[in-house]
Amino acid sequence: MPRARFIAPLVAAVAAAAVSLVVAPTASATDPTTRPSQAVTYTAEVGGVYQITHPGQPWPGVDDWSCQPSNEHPRPVILLHGTGANGVNNWGTIAPSLLNEGYCVFAPTYGASPLLPGIGAAQRMTDHVNEMTTYLDRVLDATGAKQADVVGHSQGATVGMHLAKVTRPGRIASVVSIGGFAGGTTEAGLPGLASLATVVDLEGLAAENSRNLPDGPLPMPFPSMLDINEHSPTGQRLFAGGSPFHGDTSYTLIASALDGLVPPAMSFPARNYPNVTTHVLQETCRHNGADHAALYADPQTVDLMLNALDPATAVAPRCWPTSPISGAIGAVPARGSVPNN
Repeated sequence: MPRARFIAPLVAAVAAAAVSLVVAPTASATDPTTRPSQAVTYTAEVGGVYQITHPGQPWPGVDDWSCQPSNEHPRPVILLHGTGANGVNNWGTIAPSLLNEGYCVFAPTYGASPLLPGIGAAQRMTDHVNEMTTYLDRVLDATGAKQADVVGHSQGATVGMHLAKVTRPGRIASVVSIGGFAGGTTEAGLPGLASLATVVDLEGLAAENSRNLPDGPLPMPFPSMLDINEHSPTGQRLFAGGSPFHGDTSYTLIASALDGLVPPAMSFPARNYPNVTTHVLQETCRHNGADHAALYADPQTVDLMLNALDPATAVAPRCWPTSPISGAIGAVPARGSVPNN
């Protein structure tokens, strides 16, 4: 009897514990519309400062794999950094801007070596595209979304275009290119070396050295820079049919006339396409001094990006003085508070 009296309560306790495990609530999904608003700093350094002071951590609210897109913003946004940057230091302005609008935001560091995990986009373009194709699949599976949007800076824009046209056509609704390469003219040369185009036949060098360049490791830093043209193996796949664009994807290409690495002549295609919109910042804002580095911290760029992702809530882009390298000058007014001039 004593043993029976002991076993019965034990069995009951185990059964109760098992039931509690079955009915225990799982981790609740994140509603992106209920997150507290973040301050937005329009300087190119803010992301790098956060990375130094919070090593190994994503920007707050970014890479939340429990985030479930809202009806207002049903597509997650994937931020793809430029050459040598990463998923934190490239997005100190754009990430909080998107989070404040209620988006699910993901910002991977791709193409980094194990020895230098904070320096991304350092492999071949094929490596970057394959890695981000798998990442895109993971984001769509986690969020339950049918499509994602991509915002890419510099090389990140090219990677995003590969996803949209080559590896996952139909799964990218829109690509926003910030100082990225989308063809340009034959005189433009190679992205990253635009300032030499007047003295060196960069287009000829690209055609000669990239066309038969095999994929695989190369004994040089940032070998993907040899792939960002229409002649390389990956470039030929992206430009098959005459353009890097997928017909069912919307493209917004943002460039600065002061960008010495990827100027508008490289950022924009040689002819017009119905699903491609181009913006040169200085054409509507003579005060804008953003260069390649300051583009992703620029208020006008932020507004053009948000307008592209959600045209129904578009506002007049802020025209605000911006300096090269560092970003906006002074206190920037809130989005939608001042007209473009």
